[in-house]
Amino acid sequence: MGLYINSGELGARKLAVVTGYCVYEKKKNREIKNPKQIKLKNGRPAVKGTCGSCGKPIFRIGKLK
Repeated sequence: MGLYINSGELGARKLAVVTGYCVYEKKKNREIKNPKQIKLKNGRPAVKGTCGSCGKPIFRIGKLK
């Protein structure tokens, strides 16, 4: 499951679906809608967005792939 974009000469590329743990549903591997790359106070990268199934805020430590 993923999204495909056509970037002209480079051809179609598959975009990775960003997943995380939803604390409201207590389920792993929930898709993060509208992922945004942020940086924590200590400098670590993180991803912030909304849960694809329940719509609540979701957060993941690590870079946006």
